[in-house]
Amino acid sequence: MRMLITGAHSFIGNAVRARLEGDPAVEAGMAGVRDGAWREIDFSRYDCVLHAAGIAHVRADGSLDAQYDAVNHRLTADLAARAKASGVGQFIFLSSIIVFGEASPAGVRWEIGPETAPAPANAYGQSKLDAENALRGLAGDGFRVAILRLPMVYGRGCKGNYNALVRLAQRLPVFPEFDNRRSALYVGNLAELVRRAALDGAEGTFHPRDGRPQSTSSIVRAVCSAHGRRMRFSRALAPLVRWTGGHGLVRRAFGDMAYADAAPDYPGDYRRFSFEEGIRETEAGAP
Repeated sequence: MRMLITGAHSFIGNAVRARLEGDPAVEAGMAGVRDGAWREIDFSRYDCVLHAAGIAHVRADGSLDAQYDAVNHRLTADLAARAKASGVGQFIFLSSIIVFGEASPAGVRWEIGPETAPAPANAYGQSKLDAENALRGLAGDGFRVAILRLPMVYGRGCKGNYNALVRLAQRLPVFPEFDNRRSALYVGNLAELVRRAALDGAEGTFHPRDGRPQSTSSIVRAVCSAHGRRMRFSRALAPLVRWTGGHGLVRRAFGDMAYADAAPDYPGDYRRFSFEEGIRETEAGAP
């Protein structure tokens, strides 16, 4: 089969392409979508499209709100409609856990289960949910849509929340020992999931993750271990985290943002790497 990956410079798109190199079952090509370049693509050559392009970073000041809608929502819908009209059989869309809102305040237990309704808290989350709904409207008549609601994705070269945790692990002499729950997904596992979903012709909405959730303390502990760095973890700091954990960086770092065991995952074991292996691979070669 032939797969087109949009997002010529995307972190996830390049990881999927690397996973598929040398795979006789899937031939992958990449294409950019900026400046209308996607309109020149001959979609009829492909069996599957992985849409990895998009704007991924949240800005609270509203400066990117219009771009979120234009790129994450409307471009996705237009591209998928073109793919369907060209005879593409499957469209895999990278959505986000953020369609369910932001993390809970630190110390407030919350998990996302099969009955949890999406409730975006910002324009980025709304743009992802709007794209999901547009894609579901296109599904059918031989056009299968697979939506992957991704948690924090980490791996070498990643950006976003994971790097913020790494900076904390590198700079703080003491880190709070705090019992929160975060779902995460190593990009190598995500790449394998995409490979399997394409070969299976999968359709539906999935909530992938690296097994059971981790606490922020566990993630930082694994990062320190990968660098051979000693870090002292203190439960005495937990009250301070709870006191300041209703907003800002503390909420984003120590609030709950995790899938329950019952949240629909992709069937079959796509997890080629354990959480610890994923962290070591991510940190390999990092300063």
